Amino acid sequence: MTPAPVRYRILGPLEIRGPDGAFRMVGQAKCRALLAVLLVNAGRTVPAGELLEQLWPGGAPKSAPKLVQQYVHRLRRVLPAAPPERCPAGRGGSRLLTSSPGYRLAVDSGELDADRFTALARAARGSLAEGRTGQAAEGLRRALDMWRGPLLADVPDLPAITAELVRLEEARLAATEAWVWAELHRGHAQDVVPELEILVAAHPLRESFRHQLMIALCLSGRRADALGAARQLRHVLAEELGIRPGADVLAMEQAIIRDSLADLPGLVSKAIGAPPAARGV
Repeated sequence: MTPAPVRYRILGPLEIRGPDGAFRMVGQAKCRALLAVLLVNAGRTVPAGELLEQLWPGGAPKSAPKLVQQYVHRLRRVLPAAPPERCPAGRGGSRLLTSSPGYRLAVDSGELDADRFTALARAARGSLAEGRTGQAAEGLRRALDMWRGPLLADVPDLPAITAELVRLEEARLAATEAWVWAELHRGHAQDVVPELEILVAAHPLRESFRHQLMIALCLSGRRADALGAARQLRHVLAEELGIRPGADVLAMEQAIIRDSLADLPGLVSKAIGAPPAARGV
């Protein structure tokens, strides 16, 4: 029988769940930080010197090497044991391996929630590109529901994990955009307006969310509100970045101003049929 996988969860507070589903507590802040560094480098040996630099960005104390050894020992007691065939070079079946010149965490496929999120979102975006909008919307919603809060919410900011956090946060926003396009395809414009308003408030410089909000408002019969969203975007971009909105937003804004019944449906259909890449931040 194939053993149940361990679950490492970083899409929110750091969690470990054993094959039995039980939560494994990683109490000390430095232990959580060490585990976070090893997880974002899963499968790669992280040199001991690099760990010292990451865990003590302001300079490691003389006792740091011994402290790292203590943290590794504590993590090994918390991590579920691995079958010998999984970690043949491990110490007693430990998933946390001593591998010169440092340490490596053995993480199997599907055990890290960030990897599962990425795979699920990629598959769902493929469904959207192929026109299977219902399947795409459901898959993207499942992927987004894996997020339990800010990434590694209970782990101190560390240089080693900053780039990964930025990458995953951008992946989450891109998946959210794709989910909105799928819902617009399905005719659920009114349903996505409240969430888009929240997204626009949280990411005022991300032009794609404002563009989607304009489309959703237009499809909901709220053209005046859509025009207000366009004008607000123009103001924010000018004030913060000194730039104008992109061509898609400007074309839709002009169609709304002209109240062009001939142009507006075409612009909406074009936008929904070919989701643009995010250009904001």
